[in-house]
Amino acid sequence: MNNAELKIVFHLLQDKRNAGKTFRQIAAETGTSIGSVHSTMTDLTERGYLIDNGMTRVLRKRSSLIDRWAMFYGENMKDKLFLCRFKFLTPEVADQWQNVVLPDTLSWGGEPAVALLDGYLTPQRWDIYTADTANPLISTRRMIPDPQGDIIVFRKFWKEQGTPLLIIYADLLSTLDDRCREAAERIKPLI
Repeated sequence: MNNAELKIVFHLLQDKRNAGKTFRQIAAETGTSIGSVHSTMTDLTERGYLIDNGMTRVLRKRSSLIDRWAMFYGENMKDKLFLCRFKFLTPEVADQWQNVVLPDTLSWGGEPAVALLDGYLTPQRWDIYTADTANPLISTRRMIPDPQGDIIVFRKFWKEQGTPLLIIYADLLSTLDDRCREAAERIKPLI
């Protein structure tokens, strides 16, 4: 899957009603072309992920499609969204990372996001998504830029506030860490 296909499939997985929208609506909502929507929907139909009877369209094999999307997101798209790295100001701040209040334009991804959801995982890497730049992280007075830092900042491609569960799931799988894979499997039913 290329970036346009990933955005379209992400949109379809976020809300089952999205599959029934017109190609023009899907293109507008995902920032992709109508041609990309058409080719993605055709591909999904041919692979058995989408049923299109001419009146309605419905996603099938959702769990398999989630895994496929997560794999391609980790391999093809996530690195292109990378902005920069930060580190916590002190080890004490890192130990209390959950008390850091992120500005509204930023949200936790991956390990910290799942830790906040269910407390199951202690983060060793902190992904953050931003709609804008990473500059607001400096205003927290808890983080500083560092090219080797454990806080990795990515540009988000979705419009909603926060980090969707599908992104958190994909972030966890992309680490190839067994504890993260286990955490991913715990949240998959919620997607």
